[in-house]
Amino acid sequence: MPNRRVATLPNRRRSSNDPPRKPGWQVRSSVADAVRQAVDEGAAESQNAFVERALVRELRELRRRRVYDAYAAAAEDPSFAAEMAEVTREFEPAAGDGLEDGE
Repeated sequence: MPNRRVATLPNRRRSSNDPPRKPGWQVRSSVADAVRQAVDEGAAESQNAFVERALVRELRELRRRRVYDAYAAAAEDPSFAAEMAEVTREFEPAAGDGLEDGE
């Protein structure tokens, strides 16, 4: 498997080792106008902040979908399901450890 660089999402605070960069993306005029209007109405402190926040939200959703797709694929894998059933059986005796009688 090739070694792929994995992009990470930025923390809420911008770190000094993640400087801003001006990408060469284009959006339709109507989208740019809507962003400008949203910022004018107080949705964000700047157009850059608004767009970055929207992109980070979309990237997080993409990552979440990938994780859930991987869960779904694992659930369809008979060997994985059998291994998880075995682990569950092995931990069953420990499920009530530390609980007093009647709880």
